[in-house]
Amino acid sequence: MNISVIGLGKLGLCTAACFASAGHTVYGFDRNDYFRSELEARRNPIEETGLTEILESAWETLHIADSYEAALHDSDITLIIVPTPSLPDGRFTNDYLVKVLEGLAPALKSKNSFHIVNVVSTVMPGSCDNIFKPLLEQATGKSCGTEFGLVYNPEFIALGSVIRNFLNPDMVLIGASDERSGSAVRELYSSTCKTSPTMAVMSLVNAEITKISLNCYVTMKISYANGLAAICEQVPGADVDVITAAIGADSRVGNKCLKGGLGFGGPCFPRDNIAFQVFAEEFGVEALLGKAVVAVNNSIPKRLFNRISEQCAPPAKVALLGLSYKADTHIIEESHSMVLAKSLVAAGYQVSLHDPTALDGARGLLGNDVVCCADPYECLTGAAAIALLTDWPQYRDLNWERIAMLAAPGALVLDSWRTAMSNDMSAFTYIPVGVGISAKDTYL
Repeated sequence: MNISVIGLGKLGLCTAACFASAGHTVYGFDRNDYFRSELEARRNPIEETGLTEILESAWETLHIADSYEAALHDSDITLIIVPTPSLPDGRFTNDYLVKVLEGLAPALKSKNSFHIVNVVSTVMPGSCDNIFKPLLEQATGKSCGTEFGLVYNPEFIALGSVIRNFLNPDMVLIGASDERSGSAVRELYSSTCKTSPTMAVMSLVNAEITKISLNCYVTMKISYANGLAAICEQVPGADVDVITAAIGADSRVGNKCLKGGLGFGGPCFPRDNIAFQVFAEEFGVEALLGKAVVAVNNSIPKRLFNRISEQCAPPAKVALLGLSYKADTHIIEESHSMVLAKSLVAAGYQVSLHDPTALDGARGLLGNDVVCCADPYECLTGAAAIALLTDWPQYRDLNWERIAMLAAPGALVLDSWRTAMSNDMSAFTYIPVGVGISAKDTYL
């Protein structure tokens, strides 16, 4: 197929590269001049796992357009992947999407063949039917569903694993204005995915609700596991990993995202929860479960802070390992590690930080209030408390005998993901999150 992708950020460029590497002809456009010039020179301007490699197999069929019009005229389907930032009330704004649609409208109007406009960006339910469809019909004089198609086709991906998630989805969500458009997008993904995912084709509004409600359900599982972890810490002999493994073995539940540790963060999950609550309230419904999910999530940094303050007082040195909201990305947006760092600084602790990729972002946010260390052992030197936060693989191989010589005697080790449990931790005050005291002692 001939496809155009408007917006070549993290998701947009990965999407374009995956389609192009599968043999489709892709025309990409982004208003960012730097992105376009780098891509025209066959250089990858974005840091994302596996993107550089897949671009190597995509360059021959990936073309960089110089305008909206050129991208649309040369393609049959246009995917729009631009930001939809949150407003102060929690709703997503469609401002960027509207500008793109207005820019595409003249080319769509002049085109003689049927063209599909595919919105990938996450939007508030009702946006397609109430905003995008009327805008395009009025601007083009054409009828949606007969002369052009409108599709809502959001992705379910995570930063750091965008390529893998895109090529191996459990489900492809397709909201369509008409059967022809839905079938075309379904065929496109069927030719690209390495798996045989469920193709969930439905109306536009049902797809819009599905997108944010599915994300909210995932965060519910995360908060459930973290709420369980908080309880297990207080019960001698309790171990959250043993319990969640059994719960997840039940097919009614499943084991994905059911692990006690840090809560959810990043650019999607937190805001999707708030947006879903706002959406429900518009129709006179209170999303009680969603509010509880957010409350549990927001309580986690405070719980970690309390664990640290119980063991050592300011101005003791506290070392935080892992700053990004998840492993394999540098993104610190809504990161619990950063919330904890701010709280510790405000309380008067000396705070040192380490992360394989997120130090620049942390330094930009916290400035001289913290010490950023490129080496984890430098970060830990003299620390009265050590918090293992983001589940980076590198932290599983730390030398704890060496750390015992570098850190303060009997230093607290707060282990969010139980990564150090297989080591001899007798030189430390070791607290694995989600594990009661008696169970903890068996791992020393």
